[in-house]
Amino acid sequence: MNRRNLMSRGLLAALVFAAPITPVFAQQPDLSRKAVVDDPVAPKRAGKIYDVTVVEFFDYNCPYCRRMEPVLNALLRSDPKVRIVYRDWPIFGPASREASRAAVASQWQGKHAAFHGALLTSSARLDSTGIKAAAARAKVDWPRLQRDLKMHGAEIDALLARTDGIARAIGFNGTPALIVGSQVVAGAVDLPTLRRLVAEARNKPAAR
Repeated sequence: MNRRNLMSRGLLAALVFAAPITPVFAQQPDLSRKAVVDDPVAPKRAGKIYDVTVVEFFDYNCPYCRRMEPVLNALLRSDPKVRIVYRDWPIFGPASREASRAAVASQWQGKHAAFHGALLTSSARLDSTGIKAAAARAKVDWPRLQRDLKMHGAEIDALLARTDGIARAIGFNGTPALIVGSQVVAGAVDLPTLRRLVAEARNKPAAR
Protein backbone atom coordinates (compact mmCIF):
# COMPACT_ATOMS: atom_id res chain seq x y z
CA MET A 1 0.00 0.00 0.00
CA ASN A 2 1.50 3.36 -0.98
CA ARG A 3 1.89 6.44 1.17
CA ARG A 4 -1.15 8.27 -0.17
CA ASN A 5 -3.42 5.25 0.33
CA LEU A 6 -2.26 4.96 3.92
CA MET A 7 -3.23 8.57 4.52
CA SER A 8 -6.63 8.11 2.99
CA ARG A 9 -7.35 5.01 5.11
CA GLY A 10 -7.02 6.38 8.57
CA LEU A 11 -3.57 7.73 9.26
CA LEU A 12 -5.09 11.18 9.54
CA ALA A 13 -7.08 10.17 12.59
CA ALA A 14 -3.91 9.26 14.42
CA LEU A 15 -2.47 12.70 13.71
CA VAL A 16 -5.29 14.71 15.22
CA PHE A 17 -4.22 16.68 18.29
CA ALA A 18 -0.57 15.72 17.77
CA ALA A 19 1.85 17.78 19.83
CA PRO A 20 3.49 20.81 18.23
CA ILE A 21 7.12 20.54 17.14
CA THR A 22 9.25 23.68 17.47
CA PRO A 23 10.90 25.45 15.83
CA VAL A 24 10.41 24.13 12.31
CA PHE A 25 12.65 26.61 10.50
CA ALA A 26 15.59 26.00 12.81
CA GLN A 27 15.16 22.25 12.33
CA GLN A 28 14.95 22.68 8.55
CA PRO A 29 17.76 25.13 7.69
CA ASP A 30 17.22 24.65 3.95
CA LEU A 31 13.56 25.67 4.30
CA SER A 32 12.99 29.37 3.71
CA ARG A 33 10.37 31.04 5.90
CA LYS A 34 9.58 33.41 3.05
CA ALA A 35 8.95 30.51 0.67
CA VAL A 36 6.44 29.05 3.13
CA VAL A 37 4.56 32.13 4.32
CA ASP A 38 4.91 34.60 1.44
CA ASP A 39 4.46 32.54 -1.70
CA PRO A 40 3.03 35.04 -4.20
CA VAL A 41 0.47 32.60 -5.63
CA ALA A 42 -0.77 30.99 -2.39
CA PRO A 43 -4.12 32.51 -1.34
CA LYS A 44 -4.13 34.48 1.90
CA ARG A 45 -6.56 36.16 4.29
CA ALA A 46 -5.43 38.97 6.53
CA GLY A 47 -6.34 42.39 7.83
CA LYS A 48 -4.32 45.49 7.06
CA ILE A 49 -1.99 44.78 9.99
CA TYR A 50 -1.04 41.30 11.18
CA ASP A 51 1.65 40.00 13.50
CA VAL A 52 1.20 36.21 13.37
CA THR A 53 0.88 33.98 10.32
CA VAL A 54 -0.89 30.62 10.37
CA VAL A 55 -0.12 28.40 7.38
CA GLU A 56 -2.60 25.60 6.68
CA PHE A 57 -1.76 22.58 4.53
CA PHE A 58 -5.06 21.01 3.56
CA ASP A 59 -7.06 18.91 1.11
CA TYR A 60 -10.65 19.73 0.19
CA ASN A 61 -11.68 16.09 0.55
CA CYS A 62 -10.10 15.71 4.00
CA PRO A 63 -12.78 15.42 6.72
CA TYR A 64 -10.45 16.83 9.38
CA CYS A 65 -9.73 19.85 7.18
CA ARG A 66 -13.46 20.46 7.14
CA ARG A 67 -13.38 20.45 10.94
CA MET A 68 -10.56 22.98 10.93
CA GLU A 69 -12.36 25.47 8.68
CA PRO A 70 -14.77 26.86 11.32
CA VAL A 71 -11.91 26.97 13.84
CA LEU A 72 -9.75 29.07 11.53
CA ASN A 73 -12.70 31.31 10.67
CA ALA A 74 -13.43 31.84 14.37
CA LEU A 75 -9.79 32.74 14.94
CA LEU A 76 -9.91 35.32 12.14
CA ARG A 77 -13.11 36.85 13.52
CA SER A 78 -11.71 37.13 17.04
CA ASP A 79 -8.15 38.13 16.21
CA PRO A 80 -7.73 40.70 13.42
CA LYS A 81 -3.93 40.52 13.65
CA VAL A 82 -3.73 36.96 12.32
CA ARG A 83 -3.00 36.11 8.71
CA ILE A 84 -3.95 32.75 7.19
CA VAL A 85 -1.93 31.36 4.29
CA TYR A 86 -3.66 28.52 2.43
CA ARG A 87 -1.30 25.86 1.07
CA ASP A 88 -3.36 23.46 -1.03
CA TRP A 89 -1.91 19.96 -0.66
CA PRO A 90 -4.25 17.71 -2.69
CA ILE A 91 -3.24 14.25 -1.51
CA PHE A 92 -6.63 12.54 -1.85
CA GLY A 93 -6.55 12.10 -5.60
CA PRO A 94 -7.51 13.81 -8.87
CA ALA A 95 -10.75 15.39 -7.59
CA SER A 96 -8.85 17.05 -4.76
CA ARG A 97 -6.33 18.44 -7.24
CA GLU A 98 -9.15 19.69 -9.46
CA ALA A 99 -10.72 21.46 -6.48
CA SER A 100 -7.41 23.01 -5.44
CA ARG A 101 -6.64 24.29 -8.93
CA ALA A 102 -10.11 25.82 -9.21
CA ALA A 103 -9.92 27.40 -5.76
CA VAL A 104 -6.53 28.96 -6.38
CA ALA A 105 -7.71 30.26 -9.76
CA SER A 106 -10.74 31.89 -8.17
CA GLN A 107 -8.53 34.42 -6.40
CA TRP A 108 -8.07 36.24 -9.72
CA GLN A 109 -11.73 37.19 -9.55
CA GLY A 110 -11.65 37.90 -5.80
CA LYS A 111 -13.71 34.83 -4.85
CA HIS A 112 -11.23 32.60 -3.06
CA ALA A 113 -12.60 33.05 0.47
CA ALA A 114 -16.17 32.29 -0.60
CA PHE A 115 -15.23 29.40 -2.88
CA HIS A 116 -12.83 27.90 -0.33
CA GLY A 117 -15.60 27.93 2.28
CA ALA A 118 -18.14 26.43 -0.11
CA LEU A 119 -15.78 23.60 -1.04
CA LEU A 120 -15.08 22.76 2.60
CA THR A 121 -18.76 22.76 3.55
CA SER A 122 -19.87 20.52 0.69
CA SER A 123 -22.10 17.75 1.93
CA ALA A 124 -20.32 14.94 0.10
CA ARG A 125 -16.91 14.00 -1.19
CA LEU A 126 -16.07 16.37 -3.99
CA ASP A 127 -16.04 15.46 -7.65
CA SER A 128 -16.29 17.65 -10.75
CA THR A 129 -20.02 18.14 -10.25
CA GLY A 130 -19.59 19.05 -6.59
CA ILE A 131 -16.83 21.52 -7.40
CA LYS A 132 -19.02 23.29 -9.93
CA ALA A 133 -21.93 23.34 -7.46
CA ALA A 134 -19.68 24.87 -4.78
CA ALA A 135 -18.58 27.50 -7.28
CA ALA A 136 -22.21 28.38 -7.95
CA ARG A 137 -22.91 28.73 -4.21
CA ALA A 138 -19.91 31.04 -3.93
CA LYS A 139 -21.10 33.07 -6.94
CA VAL A 140 -17.92 32.28 -8.87
CA ASP A 141 -18.02 33.34 -12.52
CA TRP A 142 -17.51 29.88 -14.02
CA PRO A 143 -16.53 30.93 -17.57
CA ARG A 144 -14.00 33.38 -16.15
CA LEU A 145 -12.68 30.66 -13.84
CA GLN A 146 -12.03 28.45 -16.86
CA ARG A 147 -10.17 31.30 -18.56
CA ASP A 148 -8.09 31.93 -15.43
CA LEU A 149 -7.30 28.23 -15.12
CA LYS A 150 -5.99 28.30 -18.66
CA MET A 151 -4.11 31.57 -18.27
CA HIS A 152 -2.61 30.81 -14.83
CA GLY A 153 -2.47 27.02 -15.02
CA ALA A 154 1.31 26.82 -15.01
CA GLU A 155 1.51 29.15 -11.99
CA ILE A 156 -1.04 27.08 -10.10
CA ASP A 157 0.66 23.79 -10.88
CA ALA A 158 4.00 25.23 -9.80
CA LEU A 159 2.43 26.39 -6.52
CA LEU A 160 1.05 22.91 -5.82
CA ALA A 161 4.47 21.41 -6.55
CA ARG A 162 6.15 23.88 -4.18
CA THR A 163 3.65 23.10 -1.45
CA ASP A 164 4.17 19.36 -1.87
CA GLY A 165 7.92 19.85 -1.61
CA ILE A 166 7.60 21.93 1.56
CA ALA A 167 5.22 19.44 3.18
CA ARG A 168 7.59 16.57 2.42
CA ALA A 169 10.62 18.53 3.67
CA ILE A 170 8.89 19.18 6.99
CA GLY A 171 7.78 15.57 7.21
CA PHE A 172 4.01 15.97 7.14
CA ASN A 173 2.15 12.67 6.75
CA GLY A 174 -1.37 13.95 6.25
CA THR A 175 -3.78 16.85 6.40
CA PRO A 176 -4.57 19.18 7.99
CA ALA A 177 -1.18 20.43 9.13
CA LEU A 178 -0.46 23.89 10.48
CA ILE A 179 2.50 26.14 11.01
CA VAL A 180 1.74 28.79 13.63
CA GLY A 181 4.68 31.15 13.79
CA SER A 182 7.40 28.52 13.83
CA GLN A 183 5.40 25.78 15.56
CA VAL A 184 4.19 22.79 13.60
CA VAL A 185 0.94 21.02 14.40
CA ALA A 186 0.18 17.77 12.56
CA GLY A 187 -3.58 17.40 12.77
CA ALA A 188 -6.68 19.36 13.69
CA VAL A 189 -6.80 21.46 16.84
CA ASP A 190 -9.59 23.23 18.68
CA LEU A 191 -9.94 27.00 18.97
CA PRO A 192 -8.45 27.35 22.49
CA THR A 193 -5.36 25.42 21.39
CA LEU A 194 -4.99 27.50 18.26
CA ARG A 195 -5.32 30.72 20.25
CA ARG A 196 -2.65 29.51 22.64
CA LEU A 197 -0.29 28.77 19.76
CA VAL A 198 -0.91 32.23 18.32
CA ALA A 199 -0.20 33.82 21.69
CA GLU A 200 3.05 31.87 21.95
CA ALA A 201 4.04 33.03 18.46
CA ARG A 202 3.46 36.64 19.47
CA ASN A 203 5.95 36.19 22.28
CA LYS A 204 8.59 35.02 19.79
CA PRO A 205 9.10 37.88 17.31
CA ALA A 206 11.45 35.85 15.12
CA ALA A 207 8.70 33.26 14.66
CA ARG A 208 6.15 35.59 13.07
